[in-house]
Amino acid sequence: MGGKVVITIGRQYGSGGRQIGRIIADRLGIPFYDKELLNRAEEESGLDAEVFGSMDEKRCSNILYSFLRRVENKSSRRGIIGLGDFITMDDRLFLIQNQVLKTIASEGSCVIMGRCSNVVLSKNEDAVHFYVKAPEDYKAGLLERLYGLERKAALKLVRDTDKEREDYFRHYTGKKWGDSSLYNYVIDSSVIGYEATADIMYEIALKKLNM
Repeated sequence: MGGKVVITIGRQYGSGGRQIGRIIADRLGIPFYDKELLNRAEEESGLDAEVFGSMDEKRCSNILYSFLRRVENKSSRRGIIGLGDFITMDDRLFLIQNQVLKTIASEGSCVIMGRCSNVVLSKNEDAVHFYVKAPEDYKAGLLERLYGLERKAALKLVRDTDKEREDYFRHYTGKKWGDSSLYNYVIDSSVIGYEATADIMYEIALKKLNM
């Protein structure tokens, strides 16, 4: 293998995007960052992982904001959050996450799931940006198989989670989540299934590595 590749994957919930990302990372033998990104952010900032987990691809509620204010003194011991009262705590968490994203991308090849990474790393020449989508019925069916949910519950989870991700993306980037102009490739995983979709994305990543 030559070069370096930073793969970002935006994904609709239930499209198999996370499974696809894991397959690609395992095949290439490179780090995979989804919840792992939150662990890195915890290490860098001194905040508990549950704090980042609470706002993960969701805009913080007023209740969460109040909680984060109470833990601010703890987190500031490393000097990462030093912006005083000029921005809200959820915005500060987003900035910390962005710093971590850029650090991870500078360290070597990797796969990064969501979290506006396609926008944050839009100028990274090593990056290739994917967006994985699928029809609602396909996404609900995948959740039924993976988690044993009933169809009604699966559909609700798909809609609610996608709405949270859409709102989060729009709030922090000012752009439309899933807009094809923000990605190099937009792929419907329902056409050939997520494992075969992973094959296609893996081949693209190989081409990028060997450029």
